[in-house]
Amino acid sequence: MSTATATRRADRRLATVAEIKAAAWADIRDSNSLDCSLRAVARRLGMAPSALYRYFASRDDLLTALIVDAFDDLTATLTSAHEQARCAPPSSDPGEVFVQVAAAYRRWAVQDPLRYRLVFGTPVGGYHGTEATTAASLRSTGVMLDLMVDLVAAGALDVERLAAGVAPAAVRGFERWSSVLPMPLPPVALAVAMDCYAALHGAIALEVNGHLPPPLVGEEEVYLGTMRRVIAAALR
Repeated sequence: MSTATATRRADRRLATVAEIKAAAWADIRDSNSLDCSLRAVARRLGMAPSALYRYFASRDDLLTALIVDAFDDLTATLTSAHEQARCAPPSSDPGEVFVQVAAAYRRWAVQDPLRYRLVFGTPVGGYHGTEATTAASLRSTGVMLDLMVDLVAAGALDVERLAAGVAPAAVRGFERWSSVLPMPLPPVALAVAMDCYAALHGAIALEVNGHLPPPLVGEEEVYLGTMRRVIAAALR
């Protein structure tokens, strides 16, 4: 087989995989369910189910691909927001970079609530994550941890005050977590990271799942205010 023929086949396969993923998302959105059926996807594409199995061996393999894609898109979104915030004119507020990245996180979530729920909501029945989904998730959270690295390097965290509020048992847990990170962080910085991440997802989940009071729906400044208060509580 010539190199050109192999390249054309690879390109056709990539294009078909992209069509299958798009059809799976269409099935998910039409049914308003995070589950998807290979047979339903095949019908949507006018393919025999047996043909689909040449690309995805099971429903779980297809869901894994959708989840990895979602996390990778989130990572790209957060990375871009982080770089833009870093390149912006210096702010007198050392927590503003976090706030801008958190804003990008929210916009990503509300732009496509079903995608957010697929990766952060109730697990799909019978589906179990894989090493690939775990690695993709860690790539997105890695951007959030980079924010803490920046704050630690700038000496912006009120370490002495914050350390007094972290229980010894929690410190041991944060130390174990730090030991497996590419860039180790002090336990207090990881405690702050957890506070910020919990507040961020709590606020987003309330909005995406329709639990905010109606006057607050769609009001980004309400969310940003929460993010500013959370990060400000950790700074000098």
